[in-house]
Amino acid sequence: MIKSMTGYGSSIVNRKNICVEIEVKSLNSKFFDFNYRSDYADRLLENEIRNYVKSKLIRGKIEVKIEINNLLNPDSNELNKNKIKIYFEEIKDLLNKSMKVNDKEILKNILNNLSLFTSEKKYIIPNNIIMKGIKESIKKCIIFREDEGSEINKDLKKCINLISIEVDKILKIDESKNNILEKKMKDKISKIKNISFDKLRLEQEIFYYIEKLDINEEIVRLKKHLRLFNKTLKNKNPIGKKLNFICQEIGREINTIGSKCFNFQIQKSVINMKENLEKIKEENYNVL
Repeated sequence: MIKSMTGYGSSIVNRKNICVEIEVKSLNSKFFDFNYRSDYADRLLENEIRNYVKSKLIRGKIEVKIEINNLLNPDSNELNKNKIKIYFEEIKDLLNKSMKVNDKEILKNILNNLSLFTSEKKYIIPNNIIMKGIKESIKKCIIFREDEGSEINKDLKKCINLISIEVDKILKIDESKNNILEKKMKDKISKIKNISFDKLRLEQEIFYYIEKLDINEEIVRLKKHLRLFNKTLKNKNPIGKKLNFICQEIGREINTIGSKCFNFQIQKSVINMKENLEKIKEENYNVL
């Protein structure tokens, strides 16, 4: 089952007069990129949350936000007046030595950075209460990932099926191509007069030339890669990186077919295959 790396989950946990709001957001990333924002400063809890999130979401740019509100007193931030006073005096003293700035301008700049001068009331909340909210949010985020992954899965299957159709078209054209090419070469050579040549050597050269243009091996390998891609889609484990590697092999075979064949219809099919492969790669950026 495919899972997207994009997801969202939230939960609210109430305890007495305290409300804990938790949000988990997930975006695509090559690695596990964890960003934690919380009103509740507890290093041990942060590590526990990080380890839990990594075990469940595995990969992606993950943001966990925890906001704690006092239901009886929503304005939980207190103005640190002493800190403001100290900063005010220090800035005024510093500026008076070099330039004249009035008190209002100093205070205005301090208030523009008010977050530096507020102190948050400390809450005592059991870690298991917060972890309960984290687990609920992660569960919703995973459901979100699965739903989006289901849509990605449909698109990937559609594109890989279109590539398979083009491969079958190429195979039909290629079956008659070599015989026609060999006949054309022999017809042209038969028209050459007054020149002696070794017929056996000529046949060897023709065979060598046709073999260089033969795409049978590429077709066989390409079909195997397409089957492996479809098989991998059914895997329950994270498959994003593996699908990327398979796409690289598919692209290599398509490019080789394109470089060997000059038939317009085959070239047209090659272009269509490349177009669908690019769509697969784009979708795959978001696959876990």
